[in-house]
Order: sequence, then C-alpha cells, then structure tokens
Amino acid sequence: MAKNRIFALSLGSQQVTGAIFSKTSGGGLKLERVERKDLVGDPSEEDARNAQAGQAIRQIVNALKVKGESSRYVISSLPVLIKFASLPALDGSQVDQIVEFEAAQQVPYPINEVVWGYQLMGNQDDVEMEVVLAAVKADELGELDALVSDSGLRSEGAAMSPVALFNALRFNYPDLKQEATLLVDIGARMTDMIFMEGNKLFIRTVKIGGSDLSRTIAKEFGMNFATADARKVLDGFVALGGPYADHEDPEIAAMSKVVRQSLTRLHSEVMRTINFYRSQQGGSAPTSVLLSGATASLPFIREFFAEKLNLPVDYFNPFRNVTVANGATMDTVLTKGHMFGDLVGCALAGSGAVPVQIDLLPESVVKRRDLDSRKFNLVAALVLLTALLCAMGFYFSNGAVVAENHAEEINKKAETLAGFDKKIVSLEKEISSIDGDLNPYIEAIRHRAYWVRLFNYLGRKMENDVLFMTLLEPLSGGQSVVEDSVAGNRPDATSAAGAESSIDAFQLQGLWRENPHGSKVVYEYFQRLKSDAETDGENFFALKDLDISEAVTVDAGTSADRFAYTFKMILPLPEANRVRYTK
Repeated sequence: MAKNRIFALSLGSQQVTGAIFSKTSGGGLKLERVERKDLVGDPSEEDARNAQAGQAIRQIVNALKVKGESSRYVISSLPVLIKFASLPALDGSQVDQIVEFEAAQQVPYPINEVVWGYQLMGNQDDVEMEVVLAAVKADELGELDALVSDSGLRSEGAAMSPVALFNALRFNYPDLKQEATLLVDIGARMTDMIFMEGNKLFIRTVKIGGSDLSRTIAKEFGMNFATADARKVLDGFVALGGPYADHEDPEIAAMSKVVRQSLTRLHSEVMRTINFYRSQQGGSAPTSVLLSGATASLPFIREFFAEKLNLPVDYFNPFRNVTVANGATMDTVLTKGHMFGDLVGCALAGSGAVPVQIDLLPESVVKRRDLDSRKFNLVAALVLLTALLCAMGFYFSNGAVVAENHAEEINKKAETLAGFDKKIVSLEKEISSIDGDLNPYIEAIRHRAYWVRLFNYLGRKMENDVLFMTLLEPLSGGQSVVEDSVAGNRPDATSAAGAESSIDAFQLQGLWRENPHGSKVVYEYFQRLKSDAETDGENFFALKDLDISEAVTVDAGTSADRFAYTFKMILPLPEANRVRYTK
C-alpha cells in the first residue's frame, strides 16, 4: 500500500462503511472511494448483527481491494463508557499512575476486564487538568476486532465514534472553534452530543436513536420492526406542527406525528445536556447546532430542532475541507455526506496529529505490537553482541597488556549481555517449538507428492504393454504392513501395540505376457530402475548395491500353457523416503 493511502472503517449499529483516503500536499485529505453496507433487522439482536457485520466488512474489503492492509476502525459509543474528570496539575511521570487510579474508580467493571485509554485536555499551565477516560469490556472489543481481522485486514485498534467526529469537526470548522458548537450525531441505537469550544471537549451519550423511532412506529401501527423501519426510511418525516397542513395520506401523516413525538424526547435530552454542560462543565451556550448520523436524513428534522432549540441548525459537512473524487463517490457525499463524519475523523488520526486520540487496543493488537518490539530488541542485541565480539578480538590482538587493562570493563559488558542471551535462548526455544509443529505438515505434503511421482515413475519405466503391475505392497522388515483381508490378521501381529515402525520397501507383483524376449523383459525392467539409482537419476529406490537375483523372482513361462506369467521384485526405499507409522 502506498504510504499516503489510508483505509478507514466504521462499524455502526445498522451500517458498515469503509473508505479509502489519500494525503494531499499541505496535510490535507482526499476521499478516493467509499463503500457502505446496510445491516437489516433490529440492531439490538447482537448475534445476528455481528454475523451481518462480518459479511459486510468482507464485502467492503473485497470491493475496495484492501485485503492485507492496516486499518483503524471506529466503533459506536454503545459499548464504550466515556467519563470526564478533573485532576490537579501533575508531573509527567505521575500522570499514568494517577489516571489509572481514577479509571479504576470511574469504570464500573474490574479494571483488568476492560480495555481503556485516556487523553489530557486543556493547557499544561492550568491549575487543573481535564482528562477524558474511555473504557470498553475486553471481550466485547475482542469480538469486534475478530470481525475486522477475519476479513483480511491488519487491525490497528479501535477509535470511538464521538471522538472521531470531534476531530472531523475541528478539522472542517476552524471558523467555529472559538464558539460553543454542538454536534448531535443521531445513530441507530445511540445519540452522541459533542461540544466544541476552543480546546474544550465534552461528550454525552443517550440511548435514543433511529431504531427507537422504528419500534414506536411498529407499536403504533401493529407492524414488525423490519416493516416499520422500511416505512420510516421510505415515507417517514417529522411533522412540522402548527399551521402546516398534514400529509394527504392519513397513515403517513399519522406516522410523521409519531416521529415528532419520539423526537421530542430526544430534544429534552439535548436541552438537559446543554444545561449540564453550562452548569457543571463551565461551558457556554451553543451558538449553532450541527446534525449528523443516518437518522438525521429524516426530512424536516433540521427544521424540528431549529424550532425547538431556537438556534441555527445545519447538517454537518465532514468534507468541507476534504477533497472528494468525482463520480459515484462525489454523488454519495452530496446526498449522504453527514453520515461519514466518523470515517473522516478516523482517516485524520491515521494521517497525523489530531486534537484528541484515544486508541482502544484489543489484546491481539497489544500482543502483536509487543512481539514486534521484542523482535527489534533481539536484532539490536545480536548486533550489539557481534560488535562487542569484534571489539574484543581487536583488543586481544593488541596484546596481553591491553586485554588486562580492559578486562574489568569487558566483564561488566558481558554481564549485561547475559540478560540478552537468556532472551535469545528463550526465543530460540519458541522458534524450535514452532518448527516442530510444522514438520508433520511439511512431511505430509512432501509424501503426498512423492507417492504420485512414484506410481507414475513405475508405470513409465515399463515402456510397453508386455508388463502389467497387479500389486504394490508396502513392507516393514520384510513383512507386509497391510491387513490380510482373508485371514483378518496382520502378518506382524507379534509386534507390541503402539510400537513405531517404518515402511522400508515395496514388493511389486505383476504379470508378463508372451513376447519375443520372454521373461527377459522383467529383468530389463528391473535393470532400468537400478540404472536410475546408480546414475543419481530419479532415485526412488535403494537399488545401487542390490543384486538382481536377490530382488527378482520370475515365472520363466516355459510351459506355454498361459497367456501371462507372474513375477515379483523387492524394491527397498532410501532412508529419506521411508514412512514411519505406529502399530
């Protein structure tokens, strides 16, 4: 993948979206392609949703041809706990310990069962520092990360949707930075309210979303969830109320009033959040409101919030300062651009510094990064060891006096290297164990190809239709290893069960028919096999030192009373081609 290309992925409750961005000169971004897949059904049904999400991710990866690439992904705020806390100004060495203690107090789960991260906000000169804490259950994040990894992507961890939206807001609306601006992201299951005021960030999440509207419609009109959701998308809008006339279709008009009534509850939560931000967070009243998320696509929702909040309300445009490729991508952005803010925020985090970056790293990503760092340390240790040995050789070559003067220094360095040596030995054992696990598979593949070549070779060496092969029987120590189908016993029945043996030869049985050369054709066939072994040709059998009289038994065929006569020959296997088995 080119260094200036970034793949971003958003895992929503009712849609999965992927996009390819590229860096532009001056630190900007360009959207090259975007793919979106909707998830059907009630988003609260987690098992069905995860199965659909996994399939949707794979479809997006294939459509955008990004298999094998690294990717951050954005998760909704539903499983994430976001907390804000004020801490006294601390020395940098103490921050991690104090924040971890604060996280243990704020998170309602055992701290060892969650994945968490934080970022300090404000200025270092402030008397108090604002810290943003985020935590998610490790098993829930692990399930989402497995969906990403199973699709063929190299996971780089998760980011939170409201944080990604905040970064996109700061990037695209620098003119509103000093004003209090409220971004309301209405998703399928959650609504995130994000405040931007200078360097200040505040986030509050409520469990109200588009699926609640669908459930209310389903209840009011006696429909199932899927039908109600489809009707909401197709015919739904927010009733304007007041002097405005109702829709000419009574059912659609009634549905619009149900939607308005449901959104009134969300408006109450928005007002409560604004009051909390002003009274408890020391913020200002917002001067403008921006809407984002799939549910914000409902007709007249902007007018509804403008009327209720008595503030300027507009759709959030995450591509205000982002270049967009022409064609289908541009058409998608023009009609649904407010739905892709978290993708832009995710891409910004991948392109460089962003105001807020809290990465939630699942255990698999942490282990992989730890292994990568240990590989670097191992190489560095080997380089250091090599350099030190070269230096020691140089010093010793200069005589006993120089070596004696530096002996103490060298001993100290040797003690340091002993620690590296233990790590090397441990890693070598790991490598040896891995190699041991691989050997059976390698041997199985090698033998599978070997037997096909062996059978082809025996047939090819006959060179005519005078000879016929009727039986190829594996032997171990001169005894057959094949169960006697008539007697029901193994010839080697006296061997202890579980003992290890090996197939060290084959007995080839066949027929030769009347021909001008008589039984000589059998000896000529054996001679061709032996010739290959003696000249290091196709060396399938160990025939180099084997006399023909020891290996071949032929019915001479002098009676002239049959069409064909039997022959047998013993073909020992080289050590490398012997097959071990357990009785």
